[in-house]
Amino acid sequence: MYYSIAYETAVIMISGILHTALLKKVLDTFLTTEDRSSLIWKIVFVGYYLMTTAAFIVCHVSIFYGLCNLAGVIGVSFFYRAAWEKKIWISMFFFCMDTGCGVAAVLVCSEEVRMQQSAVQTLFLLICVVVICHIPDPEESRETALDQRQMFLLFVIPLLSVAVFWELMYGSVDRLTAAFLCAAVMTFNLCVFYLYHILLKNYLQLREQDIFKQQTIAYQNQLEVIMESQSRIRALKHDMKNHVLALGGLAKNAEPEKLMAYLDSMQAFMQNPSEHVYTGNEALDSLLNFKLQRAQEELKKVETDIALPEKMKLQSFDFNVIVGNLLDNATAAAVQTDEQFLKLSMRMENGVLFLYMINSCSGIPEGVCDMRRLAEKSAADHGMGLANVRRIVEKYHGDMEMCCKDNRMDTDIMLYLKNL
Repeated sequence: MYYSIAYETAVIMISGILHTALLKKVLDTFLTTEDRSSLIWKIVFVGYYLMTTAAFIVCHVSIFYGLCNLAGVIGVSFFYRAAWEKKIWISMFFFCMDTGCGVAAVLVCSEEVRMQQSAVQTLFLLICVVVICHIPDPEESRETALDQRQMFLLFVIPLLSVAVFWELMYGSVDRLTAAFLCAAVMTFNLCVFYLYHILLKNYLQLREQDIFKQQTIAYQNQLEVIMESQSRIRALKHDMKNHVLALGGLAKNAEPEKLMAYLDSMQAFMQNPSEHVYTGNEALDSLLNFKLQRAQEELKKVETDIALPEKMKLQSFDFNVIVGNLLDNATAAAVQTDEQFLKLSMRMENGVLFLYMINSCSGIPEGVCDMRRLAEKSAADHGMGLANVRRIVEKYHGDMEMCCKDNRMDTDIMLYLKNL
């Protein structure tokens, strides 16, 4: 008897190690790892292992074990970086498949080998993990989730599936029929998981199309800016003879004040109010002029201090994601305040791009902002925009910090373009 108990406990403990490894594999595949020390990660997964293994030894496959498992999976997932809807969805899906594998193991194993049920459950779960890990999320979508209505529908499916699993286990359905229905429900959940990734892929493609559409509009706006500037140059050139005569007369009569006033009027005529930035880089100029023009139309005060080289190793798509989203968010936040202020500064030094932006804001706690919490308080698109900005910053091995003080949001970004 003691030998049998010791053997069963050893099997459960070994299966628990593999079970925890499978959970880590799923979370690492579909979520982004937080920058934490290896000791913290070891404590998190060892804690999950001890809790679920102890619950299984005491109660085997039961509702109590299921609740402990669900709490542990959700708890571990929140040590990863992603939208909370994405964390809950992945946790619920893993819990659903784990529960289905456990019920299937109970239905398959006879009473004589019931003590090996944890090993059979882990084997079934291994097969499921191998299947789902063949459709991993790309890096750019691991922090992305669908809209809340779609995610709610996805949450309901694994919850209902778990209820079906418990009914099959404790209900009056014969074992063969119950095993068949259990396999069918698990297959259905795998199909839903695959469908989720198709929807997510299409969602990201639509967002990229929207960004390219904005780029097209920005290029069109920049073309109008250039045509307006050329028109002013042609007009000035056409009347240049008269201007030279007027300037010569002022200079001959020793009227320096009138001479300077005349030159200032010529310079003012040359300035295009729609051209806020000119770096010589069409991609940068078009986006900045388009976004800054919109900001100037909505806000009371917009200031710029931009000095960028004509040639930069920053892809126009990435630049659009960073500057476009930040300016959109800053404008949306500033327009809700009385001050309605925005300032954008950009410069390049030794291959490092520095971006500093300050805008008036309200309703945000003072101090360094947690961008995930800030995204949750923002509109859905703004929240997605901040996640995309952070992803691009990490792509260029840069750093980003947002800090609120005296109802003003300071955003500092540094990108190491010299490493590309």
